[in-house]
Amino acid sequence: MKMTNGKGQVEYAKERLVKAVNQVLGIVRRNGRSRKVGLALVLMVLVGGRASVRNAAETFGLDYANLLEALGELDDAWRDWRSCLGW
Repeated sequence: MKMTNGKGQVEYAKERLVKAVNQVLGIVRRNGRSRKVGLALVLMVLVGGRASVRNAAETFGLDYANLLEALGELDDAWRDWRSCLGW
């Protein structure tokens, strides 16, 4: 759902980004891993790293399909946020 005004688009993109980050952190924490592991995975997406999601899932004992979906959503949300800010 896209908002029509600039401020609404930015707020929507921000909320979507926060939700996506929390989704990744939730997957990591439910699997008994530290918040630092989750933040490392989030940063991997935000800085454009091309590390293997399968390797990350295996390394940290996470469900590959869930992690792939969550990181994909995070990547989409990050792209929308940057677009709203004119990056």
